[in-house]
Amino acid sequence: MNSLFWERAHGGLTHLPIALIFAAAFFDALAFSCRRSPKRSEFKAIGYWLVLVGALGSFGAVFSGLVLTKGTIGGSGAVLRHHYFVWPAFGLIIGLATWRLLVGRNPSQRAFALYLVTLLLGCSLVGAAGFYGGEMLLGH
Repeated sequence: MNSLFWERAHGGLTHLPIALIFAAAFFDALAFSCRRSPKRSEFKAIGYWLVLVGALGSFGAVFSGLVLTKGTIGGSGAVLRHHYFVWPAFGLIIGLATWRLLVGRNPSQRAFALYLVTLLLGCSLVGAAGFYGGEMLLGH
């Protein structure tokens, strides 16, 4: 398959997991801050499933990116800057989703707070990776 196919596939495969991870952070933050709300368990459940599905979707984004770079994990220029953020973000998101899967929907309040802070860090890394991915598209 040609490079144009993989460029489009990578663009398409990255947006859904990004949106799901940010939405997971939103619903988990709602669950954390609305401790007395009857909706808290629903917010936690939504965050739980969103982070799991987002993490699964990230494998397609990473695979298509590796095909585009011919397996290069580093690179140079904008690709290198993109990878500085992609790999830590990918590791954090997979780790967080694995933790949520093992712990379930109702971790302790302290563990959930640490998870949420780490998820927000992961969102920051995803945002920076997306920024540099866009820079590559624009040729900067």
